[in-house]
Amino acid sequence: MRTSQELANALAERMKNAMKDVAPEAPADRRGEIIPGKRYRNARGRMVTVLRVSQLRVMYRREGYREPSELGRRAFELEFTEVQS
Repeated sequence: MRTSQELANALAERMKNAMKDVAPEAPADRRGEIIPGKRYRNARGRMVTVLRVSQLRVMYRREGYREPSELGRRAFELEFTEVQS
């Protein structure tokens, strides 16, 4: 019977061999990623700045308003377009 150290070494060797055949991935395209600090515009031309992002929600501040607003991530992506600086 093989010892735990022999099993660990065999597993590590198998993983190294498996990784040799994997092609390196291309850098991720992050153009569509919602990042705090980015600015967006809605269909009426009003500007907003993203404050916080979670998997489900986006908190943002509308230009000229003091209080932040919150919207579901999918709804935010449909309503706003990113402003290129």
